[in-house]
Amino acid sequence: MKTPNLKEGLLTYYASIEDREKGVQLVKKHPKLFEDLLELAFSKEQNRENIVASWVLERLVLKEKHIDFVSCFEKFIKAFKHQTHESKRRPFAKLLYHHCKIVQNRERMSSKTIDLIIENCFDTLLEAKKVAPKVFVIKTLVYFKNHREWIAPELKAYIQKELPNSSAAFKSTLRQIMPF
Repeated sequence: MKTPNLKEGLLTYYASIEDREKGVQLVKKHPKLFEDLLELAFSKEQNRENIVASWVLERLVLKEKHIDFVSCFEKFIKAFKHQTHESKRRPFAKLLYHHCKIVQNRERMSSKTIDLIIENCFDTLLEAKKVAPKVFVIKTLVYFKNHREWIAPELKAYIQKELPNSSAAFKSTLRQIMPF
């Protein structure tokens, strides 16, 4: 059986859960497409197929538990900094948070990797327009608040600055995080 073209397949999908699930099933059915999926999702390109690839990757990792994300994490964290489209930022921030919340994953990280995570998180806080990626990177930064002496005060200052003008949902998240 011929392996389908992933890019062409992704271009037929939309943002719905059903279409994301179709992408998951396509990659599960044709495991050779996994590398293509990573390439599209991790790309600096912000085209529709790249966005849909990041949504499918998120679902494969978090819902299906189909991918050993640890093995591609270094590539992921280097690709993170190039994600400027709001629809790609959210799944990247969510994947980062869920990876970092596992203690064993954090313990395996080098200081250099942690520094890159912190840089990516603060860049996202400053550049992202939507709340979802900000929430995930703030939660991620809490794990690394003691990595460098400046992180906790900077995070606290950001939260205090954003709190008065935020939506109710964002305020709730910020208040939960604040006592860190």
